[in-house]
Order: sequence, then C-alpha cells, then structure tokens
Amino acid sequence: MCSDIQTSEVGESLARLLPTPLPDTSEHENVLTFTATKQSSHLLRITIDINKSAAHAVFLQTVELFKNGPLDGFNLKQASAEYIQEMYTEEIIGHTKDYFLHHLVIDFLINEIIARKIALVNYPRFVSSESAPDKKLSFNFDVSIADSLELKEWKHFAFRSPKRKRYKDLDKQVCAFVENRHALAHKPNYAVAEEDDWALFDATILNNDLKPLHNGCAGSFWIKLGHQDGADSLSRQLFNKSVGDSFQNSSFLTYTPRHQSGDCAYTFLITIKAIIKGSHSSLDVLKMTFKLKNKSDVHNKLMEIFSFRNDISQRQAIVEEVFHLLLSKHRFEVPKHLILRREEDIIATLTRQPDYHVYKAQLDFHASVEMLAEKQLKEEIIIDQIAYSENIRTDIKDITNYLYLLNSKRLKEFIYFKPILERIEETSAPINTSTLTQAVMREKTLNFIIHSLTK
Repeated sequence: MCSDIQTSEVGESLARLLPTPLPDTSEHENVLTFTATKQSSHLLRITIDINKSAAHAVFLQTVELFKNGPLDGFNLKQASAEYIQEMYTEEIIGHTKDYFLHHLVIDFLINEIIARKIALVNYPRFVSSESAPDKKLSFNFDVSIADSLELKEWKHFAFRSPKRKRYKDLDKQVCAFVENRHALAHKPNYAVAEEDDWALFDATILNNDLKPLHNGCAGSFWIKLGHQDGADSLSRQLFNKSVGDSFQNSSFLTYTPRHQSGDCAYTFLITIKAIIKGSHSSLDVLKMTFKLKNKSDVHNKLMEIFSFRNDISQRQAIVEEVFHLLLSKHRFEVPKHLILRREEDIIATLTRQPDYHVYKAQLDFHASVEMLAEKQLKEEIIIDQIAYSENIRTDIKDITNYLYLLNSKRLKEFIYFKPILERIEETSAPINTSTLTQAVMREKTLNFIIHSLTK
C-alpha cells in the first residue's frame, strides 16, 4: 500500500468554498404558495400559485419589453402599453408564465416536495397553467407518489460486502493514481471562476431602471463553465468573476420562448454565490464524503473503483448488493403506469446515444428497458423513504463533494444517483438547484446506508 496519500491540504482550500450556504428559498414563500390535493392513492395534484403583486409586476415588465423590438413586422416602440396589452395579451402572458415556471416554480416545487417528505415517483408532470382575472398565476402538476413503507431495522441487517480482487497490481494502480493527482495538481485560483469550474448563481429579474423588479423573484442555478472560446454569453461573463460579484445579463434563459419578439428579453442581475473548482484534486473529499479516518481507509475506498469483476467495479457491486438486501427485506410493487412513465424517460435518453439503433434491434430490448425502469423506481422509492426517516439533509459541503467527484473521470464511479432528466455531465446549460439537491440527497443517503451496514 502506498504510504504517501496526503489528505491534509484540503482544509484551507475547502474553507474558502464553504462559507456560502445553500440559497435561502424562504423569501419565495411570500411569492409562491404550495397546495396539494390527493387525486388517488398514487397521485397528487399540486398547485403552485404566484401572488398577484409578483405576477402583475412581471406581466407589466413583459409589456415594456414588447415595445423594444418588432413583432409580426410591426415596430411597437411608439405604441401605448394599453394597445400592446390588448393586441398581444396571449403572447405576453405566455412569456410571463415561462419565466415563472422555469426560474422559480420548478425549484420551489421540488424543494417543497423534499421538505414535506413526499414520496415522489418520477418527475412531476406539468399539467396546466392558469391566469386569473386578478393577474394571479397558477401552475398545476401531477405528482405520482409511492406507498409509505414500514421500514425495518435495516441498520442491523447482515451485510457481506463484495470482496476486491487480490492483485498486487491493483494496489500499485491506486498508488499511481494518487501520485499522478499530486503531480498534476496545481494550486487553483479559488478567488475566480475558471474553465471546468461549477458556479452557483442567483438570477434576479430587473426593471427598466435596472433595479430588482420584485422581492422574492430571484432564481438559483448551477452551471459548469466550459471552454471560454465556445462558451455562451453567460459563461463568458462568469469567467474570472469571484464569489459575491454581480453583473447584468440579457441572454440568460433556461427555456426556449414560445413567442419570440425581437429584442424581448428580460434583463437579469447575476450574482455568484459559490464556486466549485473543477481543478481541485484533494483526496480529502473522499474522507469527508465517506467518513474515512486514515490513509488505509482512503486506499481501500479507492480500491473500490479499481477492482473490477465482469466489468463491474467493486463499488458498483457493493451498491447492487445493498439494494438487493434492502429490497428483499422490503417487498413492494410499483404500479405499472409508473413503470411505463420511467420507460419513456429511459428510451428518450437512449435515443440520444449513437448506438441506440443497435440496442433497439435486440430481441430483449423492451423487456430490458422495463426491468431497468422498475429497478430504478424501487431504488429511488426506498432511498427516499430512508432519507426522510433518517432526516437526511444536504448542504453546500455535500454538493461540493458531489461535484468534485463528478469532475474526475475515475472518481465519478463513486456516484450512483444523477439528477432526474438531467444530462449533468454533458451540458453547460444552467440547471435548477433543487434538481441537483435531490440527487445529492439520494447519494448522501446511499453512502450513509453503506457506512451503517459496513462499519
């Protein structure tokens, strides 16, 4: 075993990253409200209402934006607000709804589902939106839920961890991996955002005077900074910025507008809340994530992603055995319609793969997709219910460690749960904070279970 695994250099570096807490969503409580109505044993209708003041403010700002550019070939700069409202009411309401849905509502919905310990199955399905005469907006979602499980004393289950391969060469590979990371490591500039970093930022919509339009209308997002030459406007502005820096941006959208109107684009104040260094290479991340105590523990943990049997890493085998144990002790069925919904998501993901037609040509393709869908759902159901039972919560340290692991081609083998419907490793587009938080909560719960069963 190598003796020079260094795990002390992270203290100072992580300390620079962790003072910023996760975004406080309490300010949204005055703007958004959550109502859940049970439709059936496995279905909730959740309504998110936007209060009249916020909805009307964004509506009027959208009217002003429509005057900035041609629409249907007409120059509207000289038109009155009343005329624009009358002629383009549908388009204006559409823009307003899009803004709230993608910048505030989805995040609020997922955060509330987690906070209220709702046993979510699959991603919430958007059903409809309504605009009341008093300018209040409502968004309706169908949320599938799982039956509540009576959890047994799972911490006392007998668990035998799959063994590693006993090749001396594997120990040498681990040592070489550690040494290589130390050799390649450079002291990153923690002060500024650079290529391959992750940035957490708030986006506050501004009025024509470039002042915040309404309190509580700031959305929070994570974004990975790609190569500066090919970055979009937002990413280019984030480069070389520090935590606490702010700047204006008029190109930031998390959706494709349903109605395009020339220069009709909201202006946002972008404020950086945290920076996660993509170049960070400390193995102390492993110690914090997996509760490791010494060099030997770190070495053995790394061995889990170096020891493979039948193309399956020891880490993957451990996870599979943990779920086999939990699900054999907690037997339950997932309704067929929920499995069909997950199959749709899996196939949608596969269609983006270059080998999709090869997979689809296999005789057992549909049966395999069905088995995978059921497996994923059962794992998510039991992991969420254990998370709720154990009051597992995530903070900026958990997300930081998750993203550090994800940054490494080798270390990301430790990550089992990815954000629902998010190709997080392939995209440079902003993603909602709640979507990432949900995946990190599941990952943290899985590591907690493994630690409890193997300590």
